[in-house]
Amino acid sequence: MLYGLYFMTCMVANPTHCVIRVHRFNEDIVTPQQCLAVAQPQMAAWQNAHGDRWRVARFRCGSPPRDDGTRI
Repeated sequence: MLYGLYFMTCMVANPTHCVIRVHRFNEDIVTPQQCLAVAQPQMAAWQNAHGDRWRVARFRCGSPPRDDGTRI
């Protein structure tokens, strides 16, 4: 099972406007510990690039969801 980084970002100017983002790693991440080890630097880099408008509210390492969303 490959892991990815899932994190929620919220706008600084409007904290109720949040977006779920997904980061897929270039290398194979096969354990939660590996994911956490590489996730923090990835999130720090993202925050440095987007920190003027967005902030990271929470994150998790995990496998891709089985359901991509609500089906209509």
